Amino acid sequence: MNVRPTSLLPALFPTIVPPEPFLDEADLQRELGTLPAAPVVWQVRSLDSTNRCLLEWAPQGLPRYFCLAARQQTAGRGRQGRAWISDPEGSLTFSLWSVFDRSLQELSGLPLVVSLGVLEALHSLGITTVGVKWPNDLWREGRKVAGVLVETTRLSSGQVGAVIGIGLNVALPPAVQEAFSLSLNDLRDEAGQAPARGTVLGRLLNTLIPLLESFAQSGFSPFAETWMTHCVHRNRPVTLRHPDQTLSQGECIGLSPLGGLILRNPAGDSQTYHGGELSLRWEGT
Repeated sequence: MNVRPTSLLPALFPTIVPPEPFLDEADLQRELGTLPAAPVVWQVRSLDSTNRCLLEWAPQGLPRYFCLAARQQTAGRGRQGRAWISDPEGSLTFSLWSVFDRSLQELSGLPLVVSLGVLEALHSLGITTVGVKWPNDLWREGRKVAGVLVETTRLSSGQVGAVIGIGLNVALPPAVQEAFSLSLNDLRDEAGQAPARGTVLGRLLNTLIPLLESFAQSGFSPFAETWMTHCVHRNRPVTLRHPDQTLSQGECIGLSPLGGLILRNPAGDSQTYHGGELSLRWEGT
């Protein structure tokens, strides 16, 4: 099995930066070996944003499940225009391209499926203290360990292309953690050891791709119950901040078939909210 791009790719995509592997090839090979068709994994040392690059390259006809991993991103992006700061040695940042025969509305649950896939991959690596936070974060012991940013583009075929960006804290130096107002966590155990980044990326792709295939066929609804079992704010009072700065408060009780958050207000009425520019806060944040 070959996880590197074919020799034809540079000719097909002249704007693609040359590959500069920084992850252990053997780790990737070992983790991706059970997939029926291996994704193309393109590694680079540094660029501005893996999401931006894939959105730029997409019209040229990227292979399905094209993964762009960067040792360092100089302008990584999170939700709501926030910057995602990564560490060259302690972070894993990558974007995965995929294509769906679904409407943009149906793809609203995709970030939740991705966060569930990241969680399942980490659990399989023995990191079981990780939960999901609506709509696109992963938390470990009350602190953020990973984030997901999905950006979509309409293709000439009528399909929707999705760029799935993932930033994961593997082993952050103290100086990096102290630079953020938000409390961060990483994948290190009590002895300070973390799995190799090549192993983590391979396991993530090995877990994510089958979930994306299932999502392409069935949508988000089959994932809702499982997602909620790992939700860090399940049955807790939460506050949603809207773009106009108004607030909605209630108890988190579930998810809609499209991945919307269902809150029950103090009067006992339920209402569904969808991601977009909403910001969720709960007592653990």
